[in-house]
Amino acid sequence: MKEKLWNKFLIPIVETFAAPYSVIRKIYPQLIILSVVVYSIALIFVYYQGLDWVSAIYAAINVITTVGLYAPDINEMPSQEKLLLTITIIFSVGLFASMAQTLISTLLNRNNWIDARARWRGKLMKGHVVVLGNSKSVLSAVKKLQELGKDYIVVTGNKDIYNQIKNAKVILGDPKDDQNILAAGIMGAESAIIAMEDDAETLLVTLKVQKFNPPLTVVTVVNDSSMVDVMKTAGADIVIPFEEVVGRMMASASVSKQLAGLIFSSNEREFVIAVFKAKTRFKLRDLPDGVIPIAILRNGKLDPYFDRDTEVDTGETLFVIGDPLRFKELSALME
Repeated sequence: MKEKLWNKFLIPIVETFAAPYSVIRKIYPQLIILSVVVYSIALIFVYYQGLDWVSAIYAAINVITTVGLYAPDINEMPSQEKLLLTITIIFSVGLFASMAQTLISTLLNRNNWIDARARWRGKLMKGHVVVLGNSKSVLSAVKKLQELGKDYIVVTGNKDIYNQIKNAKVILGDPKDDQNILAAGIMGAESAIIAMEDDAETLLVTLKVQKFNPPLTVVTVVNDSSMVDVMKTAGADIVIPFEEVVGRMMASASVSKQLAGLIFSSNEREFVIAVFKAKTRFKLRDLPDGVIPIAILRNGKLDPYFDRDTEVDTGETLFVIGDPLRFKELSALME
């Protein structure tokens, strides 16, 4: 409860003040170089013009911005001062123009503000889910997390995924980069979902996540089912062989149109959840072997309480788990 209160109410207040600082950090190099140039020009004015430091800095800024409010008598200036000022003016005017353009584009780029807010939010969040990856399955994971009301931070280098999410919970960057992983708040996260397009990259990210936060629950998606054991050795708690699971679901669906989901998969057997709508009344004791009832949908409500003698009335919906090869028998029973 405390984590949810912190994530939902307090962090947004903090990030409102912190995000501008993060955006300004993007132009730190230009600011440092500009400060050095201002100091250099001011030093020339102090040495040759005898100005105090405040006046010298004022004069230097006038030179850089080409405002021209301060201009010493050129006839009284030594040749060395003229030469030094000429070199620094040529350099500083170009620098100022470049920095002004960078500053404006940085501040006006909405993506920079979104990224800055996401990084601050991630570092402060607790008990959230970190989603790392460039695979399209990231979008499905995010959608489900939103439905579940679970806090999350996404790190993706896929601009299409970024643009579809585009809120203060997504960081545009390489999911393999340590700084991006830390910015997502991996140290305070409850679990991580890793869905890279390449299994080797998924393995690398899994190892990094385990290095940062070993107790974390890690869920990974792989394309090659032979990588399942490798991922578990690397520290993944749950490994989903995407192509194999989808292939098995399609095969099961071809046998039974009532397929609702594959809940267990192994090299030997699958157990499938299926949904059947009764077209005639029957008792649960008549179900074929290998098919187990889970719940009955009656009047819009799930009823999980029943026994072998319970009757399923016409129009009611039965949820079962079992071998999809036996579902045809169940379909025949319910006709």
